[in-house]
Amino acid sequence: MFEDVPVDSDLLIEVVNRSPMIAALREGAKDRRELEQSLGISKSTAHRNTSSLADRGIVERRDGEYSLTEFGEAVAEVVAGFEEDMRTTVRLAPLFEAASDIQPPCPIDAFSDATVTTADRGDPFGPLARFVSLVQETESLRMFDSYAIAPTYMDEIHGRILDGLETKVVERPDVAEDVMENYPKKCVELCASEFLTMRIHDTLPFGLVIFDTHIGIGLRDPDTGAPRAFIDTDAPEGRAWAKTLFELYWTNAIQLPRFNPKSLKEALESTS
Repeated sequence: MFEDVPVDSDLLIEVVNRSPMIAALREGAKDRRELEQSLGISKSTAHRNTSSLADRGIVERRDGEYSLTEFGEAVAEVVAGFEEDMRTTVRLAPLFEAASDIQPPCPIDAFSDATVTTADRGDPFGPLARFVSLVQETESLRMFDSYAIAPTYMDEIHGRILDGLETKVVERPDVAEDVMENYPKKCVELCASEFLTMRIHDTLPFGLVIFDTHIGIGLRDPDTGAPRAFIDTDAPEGRAWAKTLFELYWTNAIQLPRFNPKSLKEALESTS
């Protein structure tokens, strides 16, 4: 059996510091000039890096070209995996923050291949557009705290609901009131259609939406309250968690018999 040998911390530091060169050589052997040009480094830096990696048994030189040794190839695979894991971690940073105290715990691994759409890359409506694209493909919809996902969702799904899209929504009281004030005619139409059921809940951790094949999480900007990210996945583990979480809030929410301000007021008074 192989012994569990501790990794030399100096080697770890060396690999992290020289990771750009390791990645470049993972693509194929290169001479010094090619390394300088591809990495944008000086002759002395290229010499220092290749010498250091050669001393570690990661790089070797043959016929004027540098290439990874077999050990170096294995190290390069580890480095590539680490970089991908770091990219995923950075992308999901908002989710870690929002779901830190949620029960049942959020299965973060289920979001490793998630689509992350943010509002900070020149397109403030990116999260809304992603939500709408998924709405168009679903035959059922369950969500809570819709304004963290799509503040104008009533405009986006009104027609779909009237056409028979079975929709369950849990809203904060202030959001429900805002929807009723801004969309009175549509609320009357939706109430008559019987395809929309709304409940209210005082404390919702973030936006959650469950489609036929995907689930999505909407996150608000803590200062403005505007949507800042929409993270969606079709991973089975993520869908199972989302369904459990939704049912937990749905069960503890207050039913609105009718989708109008009077019904909302009566529901709130019944709990005071």
